[in-house]
Amino acid sequence: MDGSNANNECGICLGEWTNPVKLPCGHSFCADCLGGWKSKYAGERRTREQRGRRCPLCRGTIPPSRDQIASIKMTKMVMKECFDKSDPRYESCARDVKEFEAEFGEDWEDTAIEYDNDGISLPLYIVNAMKSRNSRTVLQWLGRGNIKDRVNAKGGSIGNMGLLITAAMCEEYDLVNFLLLNGADANIINAAGLSVLTSLSYGMSGDFFKAIKILLSWGAELIVRGRQMTSQELKQLVVLNVREGNTAVANLISSELGGRRCKMVSAPDNRDDLVGKTCVVGRHIKKSGQYEVTVEFTNESLLLGADNLERYDRTPQDPGYFVECKNNRLIRRDFESNEECRAFIASLGADEGGLAEVDPEAEAKAEQAAADLLAELGLDDLEDPSSNAPKKGARSAPPAGKKKKRGGKKKGRK
Repeated sequence: MDGSNANNECGICLGEWTNPVKLPCGHSFCADCLGGWKSKYAGERRTREQRGRRCPLCRGTIPPSRDQIASIKMTKMVMKECFDKSDPRYESCARDVKEFEAEFGEDWEDTAIEYDNDGISLPLYIVNAMKSRNSRTVLQWLGRGNIKDRVNAKGGSIGNMGLLITAAMCEEYDLVNFLLLNGADANIINAAGLSVLTSLSYGMSGDFFKAIKILLSWGAELIVRGRQMTSQELKQLVVLNVREGNTAVANLISSELGGRRCKMVSAPDNRDDLVGKTCVVGRHIKKSGQYEVTVEFTNESLLLGADNLERYDRTPQDPGYFVECKNNRLIRRDFESNEECRAFIASLGADEGGLAEVDPEAEAKAEQAAADLLAELGLDDLEDPSSNAPKKGARSAPPAGKKKKRGGKKKGRK
């Protein structure tokens, strides 16, 4: 074969390419088709046949994906730093590495398939800053580039986990909200194809009930291997949470509207004043089929059925609250109504999340002044060498907006 596809045709679905992925042999396929032929996600227990799959057209090699490489790097790091050789978990990690190298060879480091735009890489020093609760360093890094890209940065050394889940695991809830307000993908997935909500719902190493509630209100979904979780997988996850004592999490994820932000489309007992108001749904009461809900802005508690509610996810334009950054400190701003919140965000003169345009010259001067100060203090190597250089005209994060004191009550973070 001549190493090319005629007429931009995918050799698997026989249709025109969608998000084409090119293999070293020269053949291209739809990203989804190739991922279905040989999964790009790590952690899947694949058969020998699946591991041995090659290019459907010429039997050429299919290199590992970036997700698979990120996962095996983390496995090797964990194996080396966390487990003694006598530990059964060390043997399990070593077996995974051996299978990976048998499938892809030992020189896999620079052979990754480009399935899509992999975006910004999350520097390791930012991951370490998060772990040590040093949010100031994280906010400074966000402000040195286009925040729209950086809020979705992934760490290749930590299994392609993103900044959002790192903040959630560290219980930095204001930062979680700040990232979402500035365009972070609530359903960003890691190397194993798990969404943030799925990863946190598995418990991992802590109780993430509050973070899970925040994510649910922003429209997060339970995703495994890059697809929606099946009902059987959900049942298993619920059982796991009950067994671990996380009954509140089990209740939220097992119900249709648990944890979601909703709009009240009807109300019982002649409470027409509630229609059109938003609320946050809590526990589902199986006996009555009702939900415990809390009305936003008034904190009134009610019992409502699913027929009274309509899902109404938070968005950067209509979040119900706002978290802004001033002097690398996060400040939460609450409001009296959704209308007041939306008006405040509109007053910032931004497109999404309240980001104001930055004067490129002023930004360049600020960057130079910061660099000069770091050099004077002997800290000019503070920035990780692998981080992206600031782009001319990039949006400034963390958003301060225009200096207008409109609506809302400020509540400083302690």
